Amino acid sequence: MSLQLPLDLETGDPYSRDQFIATTELAALLGVLLHPGQWLSPHLILLGPAGSGKTHLGHIFASQTQGRFLAAEDTFTLDPASLESLPYVVDDAEQASEDTLFHLCNHVHKSGQQLVLLTENQPISWDVKLPDLASRLNAMRILSLPEPDEDLLIAILNKLFAQRAISPSPDFIDYIARRMDRSVSAAQKIVTELEHYANGRAFNRALAKSFFDHEADLSGDASVTTFDNLR
Repeated sequence: MSLQLPLDLETGDPYSRDQFIATTELAALLGVLLHPGQWLSPHLILLGPAGSGKTHLGHIFASQTQGRFLAAEDTFTLDPASLESLPYVVDDAEQASEDTLFHLCNHVHKSGQQLVLLTENQPISWDVKLPDLASRLNAMRILSLPEPDEDLLIAILNKLFAQRAISPSPDFIDYIARRMDRSVSAAQKIVTELEHYANGRAFNRALAKSFFDHEADLSGDASVTTFDNLR
């Protein structure tokens, strides 16, 4: 089964399922997340670095289950008495209200719903003050979302450029993919920067090399320019 990696887009709904990049590598992880009826408990932690797609996955889960998506700041004004019988997703959970997280843990357990916590950090590093919450967090199943590999990063870059009606040469994409940070957020950033840097020039390997040389000159990091042997 071919599943997809979340990709935030600049047009339309950035968190819709049709904005995914296809991949089979994450099939097991996404299969678990999107089938809560198969979970062993109502609580799940989705762990991954910035830009790996946690927020997008959280929105997809909330949409599929008709749940509620909460940003961390929302939890500080949420009235526990107003909780509904539906799944909840909390983004940046390590920054959320501990009291609210504790109430959510208990609420979904009693109501037969689910709670998904999105975070960049292992719960053990959250410095939780409520012992009961800490014990619940430590017992939760964790699904780890990796950074995209090079093949997936190339697919992401191609789609981002296609959205801008840009058709770069294959060696242009390959040159970039070998030299940039492997994350969705890094791909979004570098595509925007390259679009501005090109200023009407063709998107080929010469432009890519010129861009990285330019960035190296600005940063004073000569190591960025020493990639000619990678072809």
